[in-house]
Amino acid sequence: MMNGHRNGSASHGTIGTQLTSTARILLTVALISGSACLAQEDIRDLKLRDWQPRSMMKTRVTRVNTPAFPAIDVHNHLGGGKETLTPERVRRYLEAMDEAGVQTVINMDGGWDERLRESLEALDEAHPGRFLTFTLINFDDFESEGWGEREADRLRKSFAAGAKGLKFHKSFGLSYRRASGNLLRIDDPVLDPIWTICGELNKPVMIHSADPAAFFTPLDKYNERWHELNEHPNWLFHGDEFPSREELLAQQKAVIAKHPKTTFIGAHFGNNAEDLDAVGLWLDEHPNFYVDIDARISELGRQPYSCRRFFIRYQDRILFGTDTTPKVDAYRLYYRFLETDDEYFDTAESHHRQGFWMIYGIFLPSEVLEKVYHTNAAKLFGLPL
Repeated sequence: MMNGHRNGSASHGTIGTQLTSTARILLTVALISGSACLAQEDIRDLKLRDWQPRSMMKTRVTRVNTPAFPAIDVHNHLGGGKETLTPERVRRYLEAMDEAGVQTVINMDGGWDERLRESLEALDEAHPGRFLTFTLINFDDFESEGWGEREADRLRKSFAAGAKGLKFHKSFGLSYRRASGNLLRIDDPVLDPIWTICGELNKPVMIHSADPAAFFTPLDKYNERWHELNEHPNWLFHGDEFPSREELLAQQKAVIAKHPKTTFIGAHFGNNAEDLDAVGLWLDEHPNFYVDIDARISELGRQPYSCRRFFIRYQDRILFGTDTTPKVDAYRLYYRFLETDDEYFDTAESHHRQGFWMIYGIFLPSEVLEKVYHTNAAKLFGLPL
Protein backbone atom coordinates (compact mmCIF):
# COMPACT_ATOMS: atom_id res chain seq x y z
CA MET A 1 0.00 0.00 0.00
CA MET A 2 2.77 2.26 0.91
CA ASN A 3 4.45 1.48 -2.39
CA GLY A 4 1.16 2.03 -4.17
CA HIS A 5 0.65 5.30 -2.30
CA ARG A 6 4.14 6.39 -3.15
CA ASN A 7 3.61 5.40 -6.75
CA GLY A 8 0.28 7.20 -6.78
CA SER A 9 1.85 10.30 -5.24
CA ALA A 10 4.67 10.19 -7.72
CA SER A 11 2.21 9.81 -10.55
CA HIS A 12 0.14 12.73 -9.26
CA GLY A 13 3.26 14.86 -8.89
CA THR A 14 4.38 14.09 -12.44
CA ILE A 15 0.98 15.02 -13.81
CA GLY A 16 1.04 18.23 -11.77
CA THR A 17 4.47 19.09 -13.09
CA GLN A 18 3.36 18.37 -16.64
CA LEU A 19 0.30 20.57 -16.16
CA THR A 20 2.42 23.34 -14.74
CA SER A 21 4.85 23.15 -17.68
CA THR A 22 1.98 23.09 -20.15
CA ALA A 23 0.37 26.06 -18.46
CA ARG A 24 3.63 27.95 -18.61
CA ILE A 25 4.01 27.20 -22.32
CA LEU A 26 0.44 28.24 -23.02
CA LEU A 27 0.90 31.41 -20.96
CA THR A 28 4.10 32.25 -22.82
CA VAL A 29 2.42 31.69 -26.20
CA ALA A 30 -0.49 33.84 -25.09
CA LEU A 31 1.83 36.59 -23.94
CA ILE A 32 3.79 36.52 -27.19
CA SER A 33 0.60 36.55 -29.22
CA GLY A 34 -0.80 39.30 -27.09
CA SER A 35 2.36 41.35 -27.43
CA ALA A 36 2.26 40.92 -31.18
CA CYS A 37 -1.34 42.02 -31.24
CA LEU A 38 -0.56 44.99 -29.03
CA ALA A 39 2.41 45.88 -31.21
CA GLN A 40 0.19 45.76 -34.29
CA GLU A 41 -2.44 47.83 -32.56
CA ASP A 42 0.18 50.33 -31.38
CA ILE A 43 1.66 50.87 -34.83
CA ARG A 44 -1.78 51.30 -36.32
CA ASP A 45 -2.48 53.93 -33.69
CA LEU A 46 0.90 55.64 -34.00
CA LYS A 47 0.62 59.31 -33.19
CA LEU A 48 1.53 61.55 -36.08
CA ARG A 49 3.85 63.56 -33.83
CA ASP A 50 5.85 60.37 -33.16
CA TRP A 51 6.30 59.41 -36.82
CA GLN A 52 9.94 59.81 -37.85
CA PRO A 53 10.30 58.05 -41.21
CA ARG A 54 13.79 57.05 -42.37
CA SER A 55 14.33 57.20 -46.10
CA MET A 56 15.48 54.03 -47.84
CA MET A 57 16.84 56.02 -50.78
CA LYS A 58 20.51 55.56 -51.64
CA THR A 59 21.63 58.92 -52.99
CA ARG A 60 24.86 60.84 -53.38
CA VAL A 61 25.96 63.02 -50.47
CA THR A 62 28.15 65.95 -51.48
CA ARG A 63 29.82 67.80 -48.65
CA VAL A 64 30.38 71.47 -49.43
CA ASN A 65 32.50 72.80 -46.58
CA THR A 66 32.80 76.38 -47.80
CA PRO A 67 30.86 78.35 -50.43
CA ALA A 68 32.10 78.91 -53.94
CA PHE A 69 32.40 82.64 -53.10
CA PRO A 70 32.72 84.50 -49.76
CA ALA A 71 29.20 84.51 -48.37
CA ILE A 72 27.33 87.51 -46.99
CA ASP A 73 24.53 86.29 -44.74
CA VAL A 74 22.01 89.13 -44.99
CA HIS A 75 19.52 87.77 -42.45
CA ASN A 76 20.67 86.54 -39.08
CA HIS A 77 19.79 86.93 -35.42
CA LEU A 78 22.79 87.42 -33.15
CA GLY A 79 21.04 89.24 -30.34
CA GLY A 80 21.53 92.82 -29.21
CA GLY A 81 23.03 94.78 -26.36
CA LYS A 82 26.21 94.25 -24.38
CA GLU A 83 24.75 91.67 -22.03
CA THR A 84 24.02 89.32 -24.92
CA LEU A 85 26.87 90.22 -27.28
CA THR A 86 29.70 89.35 -24.93
CA PRO A 87 33.22 88.97 -26.34
CA GLU A 88 32.99 85.21 -25.83
CA ARG A 89 29.71 84.91 -27.73
CA VAL A 90 30.99 87.07 -30.58
CA ARG A 91 34.17 84.98 -30.71
CA ARG A 92 32.04 81.84 -31.19
CA TYR A 93 30.16 83.55 -34.01
CA LEU A 94 33.42 84.41 -35.74
CA GLU A 95 34.81 80.90 -35.35
CA ALA A 96 31.71 79.41 -37.02
CA MET A 97 31.81 82.04 -39.77
CA ASP A 98 35.50 81.42 -40.47
CA GLU A 99 35.06 77.65 -40.60
CA ALA A 100 32.03 77.96 -42.91
CA GLY A 101 33.56 80.58 -45.22
CA VAL A 102 31.17 83.40 -44.29
CA GLN A 103 32.64 86.85 -44.78
CA THR A 104 29.90 88.99 -43.25
CA VAL A 105 26.78 88.46 -41.16
CA ILE A 106 24.02 91.06 -40.92
CA ASN A 107 22.35 91.13 -37.51
CA MET A 108 18.65 91.98 -37.41
CA ASP A 109 18.59 92.48 -33.61
CA GLY A 110 20.25 95.87 -33.16
CA GLY A 111 17.34 97.55 -31.43
CA TRP A 112 17.43 101.32 -30.95
CA ASP A 113 19.05 103.98 -28.76
CA GLU A 114 21.43 102.56 -26.14
CA ARG A 115 20.87 98.94 -27.12
CA LEU A 116 21.75 99.81 -30.71
CA ARG A 117 24.91 101.63 -29.64
CA GLU A 118 26.00 98.62 -27.58
CA SER A 119 25.27 96.25 -30.49
CA LEU A 120 27.25 98.36 -32.93
CA GLU A 121 30.18 98.56 -30.53
CA ALA A 122 30.25 94.79 -29.92
CA LEU A 123 29.93 93.82 -33.59
CA ASP A 124 30.45 96.42 -36.32
CA GLU A 125 33.05 98.50 -34.53
CA ALA A 126 34.94 95.65 -32.88
CA HIS A 127 35.08 93.57 -36.09
CA PRO A 128 34.84 95.85 -39.15
CA GLY A 129 33.54 94.14 -42.24
CA ARG A 130 32.48 91.00 -40.40
CA PHE A 131 29.18 92.26 -39.00
CA LEU A 132 26.55 94.80 -40.05
CA THR A 133 23.69 95.75 -37.74
CA PHE A 134 20.08 96.67 -38.48
CA THR A 135 17.94 98.84 -36.25
CA LEU A 136 14.29 98.36 -35.24
CA ILE A 137 11.16 100.46 -34.75
CA ASN A 138 9.60 101.12 -31.34
CA PHE A 139 5.85 100.53 -31.72
CA ASP A 140 4.97 101.20 -28.07
CA ASP A 141 2.98 104.40 -28.66
CA PHE A 142 2.25 104.17 -32.37
CA GLU A 143 -1.21 105.74 -31.96
CA SER A 144 0.11 108.92 -30.38
CA GLU A 145 0.24 112.15 -32.37
CA GLY A 146 3.37 112.49 -34.48
CA TRP A 147 4.66 108.98 -33.79
CA GLY A 148 5.70 108.32 -37.39
CA GLU A 149 7.72 111.53 -37.58
CA ARG A 150 9.36 110.84 -34.21
CA GLU A 151 10.36 107.32 -35.27
CA ALA A 152 11.69 108.67 -38.56
CA ASP A 153 13.84 111.08 -36.57
CA ARG A 154 15.02 108.22 -34.36
CA LEU A 155 15.87 106.26 -37.50
CA ARG A 156 17.92 109.14 -38.84
CA LYS A 157 19.96 109.08 -35.63
CA SER A 158 20.24 105.27 -35.72
CA PHE A 159 21.60 105.37 -39.25
CA ALA A 160 24.01 108.15 -38.32
CA ALA A 161 25.24 105.97 -35.44
CA GLY A 162 26.06 103.17 -37.88
CA ALA A 163 22.94 101.04 -38.43
CA LYS A 164 22.91 99.70 -41.99
CA GLY A 165 19.19 99.11 -42.42
CA LEU A 166 15.80 98.62 -40.79
CA LYS A 167 14.11 95.33 -39.86
CA PHE A 168 10.38 94.68 -39.52
CA HIS A 169 9.44 91.43 -37.77
CA LYS A 170 6.45 89.29 -38.74
CA SER A 171 4.52 90.66 -35.75
CA PHE A 172 4.08 93.72 -37.97
CA GLY A 173 0.62 93.31 -39.47
CA LEU A 174 -0.28 90.48 -37.11
CA SER A 175 -0.07 91.75 -33.52
CA TYR A 176 0.13 95.56 -33.14
CA ARG A 177 -3.44 96.64 -32.44
CA ARG A 178 -5.06 100.01 -32.06
CA ALA A 179 -7.22 100.84 -29.05
CA SER A 180 -10.17 99.99 -31.28
CA GLY A 181 -8.86 96.43 -31.59
CA ASN A 182 -7.99 96.78 -35.26
CA LEU A 183 -4.55 95.67 -36.36
CA LEU A 184 -2.03 98.22 -37.59
CA ARG A 185 -1.85 97.63 -41.33
CA ILE A 186 1.48 97.26 -43.09
CA ASP A 187 0.44 99.99 -45.54
CA ASP A 188 -0.95 102.38 -42.90
CA PRO A 189 -0.08 106.01 -43.82
CA VAL A 190 1.31 106.58 -40.32
CA LEU A 191 4.36 104.61 -41.46
CA ASP A 192 5.06 106.72 -44.54
CA PRO A 193 7.71 108.91 -42.84
CA ILE A 194 9.60 105.75 -41.90
CA TRP A 195 9.65 104.33 -45.42
CA THR A 196 10.59 107.76 -46.77
CA ILE A 197 13.60 108.30 -44.50
CA CYS A 198 14.97 104.86 -45.42
CA GLY A 199 14.75 105.80 -49.09
CA GLU A 200 16.24 109.23 -48.51
CA LEU A 201 19.27 107.78 -46.71
CA ASN A 202 19.55 104.72 -48.98
CA LYS A 203 19.07 102.22 -46.15
CA PRO A 204 17.33 98.95 -47.09
CA VAL A 205 14.30 97.64 -45.23
CA MET A 206 14.18 93.95 -44.39
CA ILE A 207 10.45 93.23 -44.22
CA HIS A 208 8.89 90.05 -42.88
CA SER A 209 5.13 90.01 -43.35
CA ALA A 210 2.88 86.96 -43.28
CA ASP A 211 4.47 83.50 -42.92
CA PRO A 212 4.37 80.07 -44.62
CA ALA A 213 1.04 79.38 -46.30
CA ALA A 214 0.25 76.45 -44.01
CA PHE A 215 0.31 78.77 -40.97
CA PHE A 216 -2.85 80.44 -42.28
CA THR A 217 -4.86 77.25 -42.80
CA PRO A 218 -6.69 75.09 -40.23
CA LEU A 219 -4.54 72.80 -38.13
CA ASP A 220 -6.18 69.66 -39.45
CA LYS A 221 -5.24 66.49 -41.32
CA TYR A 222 -4.55 68.49 -44.48
CA ASN A 223 -2.01 70.86 -42.93
CA GLU A 224 1.45 70.03 -44.35
CA ARG A 225 3.23 71.59 -41.35
CA TRP A 226 1.28 69.71 -38.70
CA HIS A 227 4.42 68.80 -36.75
CA GLU A 228 5.82 72.32 -36.68
CA LEU A 229 2.56 73.99 -35.70
CA ASN A 230 1.91 71.54 -32.89
CA GLU A 231 5.33 72.37 -31.48
CA HIS A 232 4.69 76.10 -31.96
CA PRO A 233 0.91 76.67 -31.72
CA ASN A 234 1.40 80.44 -31.49
CA TRP A 235 2.59 80.36 -35.12
CA LEU A 236 -0.90 79.47 -36.35
CA PHE A 237 -2.65 82.55 -37.76
CA HIS A 238 -5.85 80.94 -38.96
CA GLY A 239 -9.04 82.50 -37.70
CA ASP A 240 -11.16 85.63 -37.65
CA GLU A 241 -8.74 87.53 -35.40
CA PHE A 242 -6.08 87.57 -38.12
CA PRO A 243 -6.04 88.94 -41.66
CA SER A 244 -5.62 86.47 -44.46
CA ARG A 245 -2.15 85.78 -45.81
CA GLU A 246 -3.22 87.19 -49.16
CA GLU A 247 -4.25 90.44 -47.50
CA LEU A 248 -0.91 90.78 -45.68
CA LEU A 249 1.03 90.20 -48.89
CA ALA A 250 -1.16 92.73 -50.70
CA GLN A 251 -0.41 95.31 -47.99
CA GLN A 252 3.32 94.62 -48.32
CA LYS A 253 3.13 95.00 -52.10
CA ALA A 254 1.25 98.30 -51.74
CA VAL A 255 4.04 99.74 -49.57
CA ILE A 256 6.74 98.68 -52.04
CA ALA A 257 4.79 100.26 -54.89
CA LYS A 258 4.12 103.48 -52.97
CA HIS A 259 7.79 104.01 -52.05
CA PRO A 260 9.81 103.25 -55.19
CA LYS A 261 12.90 105.08 -53.86
CA THR A 262 13.14 102.77 -50.85
CA THR A 263 14.84 99.39 -51.20
CA PHE A 264 12.85 96.53 -49.68
CA ILE A 265 14.23 93.04 -49.05
CA GLY A 266 11.45 90.48 -48.76
CA ALA A 267 12.56 88.13 -45.98
CA HIS A 268 11.98 84.42 -46.53
CA PHE A 269 11.85 84.74 -50.31
CA GLY A 270 9.38 87.57 -50.23
CA ASN A 271 7.36 85.67 -47.62
CA ASN A 272 5.89 83.63 -50.46
CA ALA A 273 8.30 80.82 -51.39
CA GLU A 274 5.36 78.54 -52.21
CA ASP A 275 4.40 80.73 -55.20
CA LEU A 276 7.42 81.54 -57.34
CA ASP A 277 5.30 82.99 -60.15
CA ALA A 278 3.87 85.62 -57.78
CA VAL A 279 7.32 86.54 -56.43
CA GLY A 280 8.65 86.82 -59.96
CA LEU A 281 5.81 89.17 -60.86
CA TRP A 282 6.64 91.40 -57.86
CA LEU A 283 10.28 91.54 -58.94
CA ASP A 284 9.24 92.40 -62.48
CA GLU A 285 6.97 95.21 -61.33
CA HIS A 286 9.16 96.71 -58.60
CA PRO A 287 12.87 97.31 -59.23
CA ASN A 288 13.26 98.37 -55.58
CA PHE A 289 12.38 94.85 -54.35
CA TYR A 290 14.81 92.03 -53.52
CA VAL A 291 14.33 88.67 -51.82
CA ASP A 292 16.52 86.57 -49.57
CA ILE A 293 16.42 82.80 -49.16
CA ASP A 294 16.64 82.54 -45.36
CA ALA A 295 14.74 79.67 -43.74
CA ARG A 296 13.04 78.77 -47.02
CA ILE A 297 15.27 76.22 -48.74
CA SER A 298 12.82 73.59 -47.50
CA GLU A 299 10.24 75.21 -49.79
CA LEU A 300 12.56 76.10 -52.65
CA GLY A 301 14.27 72.73 -52.74
CA ARG A 302 11.09 70.74 -53.24
CA GLN A 303 10.50 72.55 -56.54
CA PRO A 304 14.05 72.33 -57.91
CA TYR A 305 13.36 72.75 -61.63
CA SER A 306 11.29 75.92 -61.39
CA CYS A 307 13.48 77.17 -58.56
CA ARG A 308 16.65 76.85 -60.63
CA ARG A 309 15.03 78.68 -63.52
CA PHE A 310 13.90 81.41 -61.12
CA PHE A 311 17.40 81.90 -59.65
CA ILE A 312 18.93 82.19 -63.11
CA ARG A 313 16.31 84.65 -64.31
CA TYR A 314 16.40 86.86 -61.19
CA GLN A 315 20.06 86.33 -60.31
CA ASP A 316 20.59 90.06 -59.63
CA ARG A 317 17.79 90.27 -57.06
CA ILE A 318 18.34 87.27 -54.78
CA LEU A 319 20.37 87.40 -51.55
CA PHE A 320 21.89 84.69 -49.39
CA GLY A 321 20.63 84.48 -45.79
CA THR A 322 19.93 81.84 -43.17
CA ASP A 323 17.87 83.20 -40.24
CA THR A 324 19.97 80.83 -38.10
CA THR A 325 22.59 81.87 -35.55
CA PRO A 326 25.95 81.03 -37.17
CA LYS A 327 26.30 77.25 -37.22
CA VAL A 328 28.69 75.45 -39.53
CA ASP A 329 26.46 72.51 -40.42
CA ALA A 330 23.51 74.80 -41.16
CA TYR A 331 25.57 76.86 -43.56
CA ARG A 332 26.81 73.74 -45.31
CA LEU A 333 23.26 72.58 -46.00
CA TYR A 334 22.59 75.87 -47.76
CA TYR A 335 25.75 75.43 -49.82
CA ARG A 336 24.69 71.90 -50.74
CA PHE A 337 21.31 73.18 -51.89
CA LEU A 338 22.77 75.98 -54.00
CA GLU A 339 25.82 74.25 -55.47
CA THR A 340 25.07 70.54 -55.97
CA ASP A 341 22.60 68.33 -57.79
CA ASP A 342 22.22 66.05 -54.77
CA GLU A 343 18.77 64.52 -54.46
CA TYR A 344 16.29 63.96 -51.69
CA PHE A 345 18.11 65.27 -48.61
CA ASP A 346 16.95 66.59 -45.26
CA THR A 347 17.26 70.27 -44.33
CA ALA A 348 16.24 70.18 -40.67
CA GLU A 349 19.70 71.28 -39.53
CA SER A 350 19.54 74.36 -41.72
CA HIS A 351 16.82 75.90 -39.53
CA HIS A 352 14.46 73.36 -37.94
CA ARG A 353 12.01 70.68 -39.05
CA GLN A 354 9.59 72.45 -41.40
CA GLY A 355 7.82 69.55 -43.06
CA PHE A 356 7.98 65.83 -43.88
CA TRP A 357 9.50 66.37 -47.31
CA MET A 358 13.10 66.25 -48.54
CA ILE A 359 14.71 68.68 -51.01
CA TYR A 360 16.93 68.65 -54.11
CA GLY A 361 19.95 70.76 -55.00
CA ILE A 362 19.69 73.33 -57.79
CA PHE A 363 23.39 73.33 -58.88
CA LEU A 364 23.55 76.99 -59.89
CA PRO A 365 26.09 78.23 -62.45
CA SER A 366 29.19 79.91 -61.03
CA GLU A 367 28.22 83.39 -62.19
CA VAL A 368 24.85 83.09 -60.43
CA LEU A 369 26.38 81.75 -57.24
CA GLU A 370 28.74 84.71 -57.06
CA LYS A 371 25.84 87.15 -57.20
CA VAL A 372 23.65 85.29 -54.71
CA TYR A 373 26.43 84.66 -52.19
CA HIS A 374 28.23 87.95 -52.46
CA THR A 375 27.88 90.56 -55.20
CA ASN A 376 24.21 91.49 -54.80
CA ALA A 377 24.53 92.10 -51.07
CA ALA A 378 27.91 93.83 -51.42
CA LYS A 379 26.34 96.36 -53.78
CA LEU A 380 23.39 96.99 -51.47
CA PHE A 381 25.51 97.47 -48.36
CA GLY A 382 28.59 99.13 -49.83
CA LEU A 383 30.95 96.22 -49.16
CA PRO A 384 33.97 95.36 -51.33
CA LEU A 385 33.00 93.43 -54.45
